[in-house]
Amino acid sequence: MQAETLASAYRLWRRNWKGRGKEYTAGALVWQVNDCWPVTSWAIVDYFLRPKPAYYAIKRELRPYTVGMTRKEHKKFADGRSAAFFTIDTVLDVWGTNSTLDAKKATLEVTAFDLHAPDWRERFSRDVTLAPNAATELWSGTLPGQPQRTKVSEVPKTIVVSARLLSIDNGSVLGRYSNWPEPFKYVHFPPRAELGFEATVGADGASVTLSTKRPIKGVILDVDGAQDAQWSDQAIDLVPDDPQTVVVEGLGGRAVRARFLGDGSA
Repeated sequence: MQAETLASAYRLWRRNWKGRGKEYTAGALVWQVNDCWPVTSWAIVDYFLRPKPAYYAIKRELRPYTVGMTRKEHKKFADGRSAAFFTIDTVLDVWGTNSTLDAKKATLEVTAFDLHAPDWRERFSRDVTLAPNAATELWSGTLPGQPQRTKVSEVPKTIVVSARLLSIDNGSVLGRYSNWPEPFKYVHFPPRAELGFEATVGADGASVTLSTKRPIKGVILDVDGAQDAQWSDQAIDLVPDDPQTVVVEGLGGRAVRARFLGDGSA
């Protein structure tokens, strides 16, 4: 919860740095390293100074190039004098941020997945330019795969949307973000055995590659005696066809354990 909260805060704050004359949020201070030592609470490291998921969430949102999304429900009434008949559309906004002083050309790739229909997906891409030292609005439209609703009681589909900014030069990932329906307590997660999740340790023993066949929320990696293992990333959102590699120091040939939201381990 802490990681999601802080990631959302930093993501939206950076969106508010909209360029000259529209610098609505000019920055943020991370003051949660030892705010309540020796207990952990809202600190971003634990008692042993090991980074918590929130640390990695902030780290991702402060990269030079990031991509963000929000989804909102828009209710439209058929008659302005009556609330009896209406439609509900879910609208997705996508933006990118660039903290460098030069404009950056990239490819925006957006892919939607239905958590409970693994064979369905919808994808589109477009070339974009991220303005220097600013956030740039990139796309806005109806959430792919989400039908229009006419009743509040209609349960929307569990659509997970992945957005990536890819380098025009070599196709490398400049930034990525997965947008899930919230609150998470209403999400019915598929059984772990049906996800196709894999965590493969590299031949050098210094990296772990994560992959999945269905979207996964918040992968946490761990080993026995975890105090001496240092990870480059944690609390990772995974989607199909987008493997991610985590660098680790001090693995020492030990088996890697993975936990994530909805895996039944809690």
